[in-house]
Amino acid sequence: MDVQSCRFDCVPHIGTGRRSLSARAAHVALIKGIDMRKLAYLLAAPAVVLAMPAAAQDVYVGVSGGLSLPEDSANRGRFTSNVAATPDYPAIASGTPLAWTTRFKSGFNISGQIGARFDNGFRTELEVAYSQYDVRRHRNLSVGGTEIDGLDVSVLTRGAPAAGNPTVGQVINDGRGKVKNLGAFANVFYDFNRAEAFQPYLGAGLGVQRVDVEYRPSGVDVANDDQTRFAYQFMAGATYQVSPRVDLFAQYTYRRTEGRANVDLNLLPARLGVESNLSIVGAGLRFKLN
Repeated sequence: MDVQSCRFDCVPHIGTGRRSLSARAAHVALIKGIDMRKLAYLLAAPAVVLAMPAAAQDVYVGVSGGLSLPEDSANRGRFTSNVAATPDYPAIASGTPLAWTTRFKSGFNISGQIGARFDNGFRTELEVAYSQYDVRRHRNLSVGGTEIDGLDVSVLTRGAPAAGNPTVGQVINDGRGKVKNLGAFANVFYDFNRAEAFQPYLGAGLGVQRVDVEYRPSGVDVANDDQTRFAYQFMAGATYQVSPRVDLFAQYTYRRTEGRANVDLNLLPARLGVESNLSIVGAGLRFKLN
C-alpha cells in the first residue's frame, strides 16, 4: 500500500474530534472573553480615523497586495479524552501532550485601507487584510514527548500493523491543506520627509485575526477549524507621490497572532494550537479623497 492510497477509509479513527454545539459555545465564549480594554481600543479606532479631525491634511483609501512568507508552525496541543488500548498499542490518557511541526509554502496577501494623514507626520489607518498559504509538509509528530514518525501509521488509526502500511512520517510528509487568515487592524504610521515626493515610513498596528486551519496530509482530514485571536503587526516602507492625488507605496509587514489559534482535530480526540506568524512583502496605491 503506497502513501497516496492511504486514505484510512476502512480503519477506525481515534474518536471524531468534531466540534459539538458545546464546543462552539465555548468558542463564542472565548471571543466574548477577550480583554475588554483591548477591545475598547479597537472599537475606538474607527471613530478616530473616520472622524477625520480638522488637523488631518489628507484623507485616503488604499489597496495593496503581495507575497506572504509564513514561518513554520510549532503546533502544540493535548488529547481531550482517553484513547483505549488495543492489542498492539497502549492507551493514551486525556491530557497527553501532542505536537508536530508544519512547514508552509509562500502565499499571498491582499488588503484595503482607509486613513488620515496629519501635518505632524503621523497617519492613522484602518486595515482589513486577507492572507492564505498552503501546507508544504508536517514532521516530527510526537505523543507524550515521544516522536512517532518512524512507527506504523496504525498507531494513530488504532488499526492493525501491517508490512504494507506507511509510517506516520510518510503520511504526514505529504503536505496538503492550507491556512487562511482574515484580520482587521488599527494602524499608526510616521512618515519621514513629508515635504518630499519620496517618503519612508514606520508603523505598527493592533487588531484581531481569524485563523482558519485545514490540515489534510495524504488526504486525511486531520483538522478543519478556526479561532479568532488578537494580532499585531509592524510595518516599514516608502511612499512615492505619483500625482497630487495618487501615492504608490511598497511595504514590509511582520504580522503575528498573540499565542496559538486552538483548533479541534477530526482524526484524533485532541485540541491543537497552531501558530500564524508571517512576513509580507507588498505594494499598493493610495487615493486621496480631499
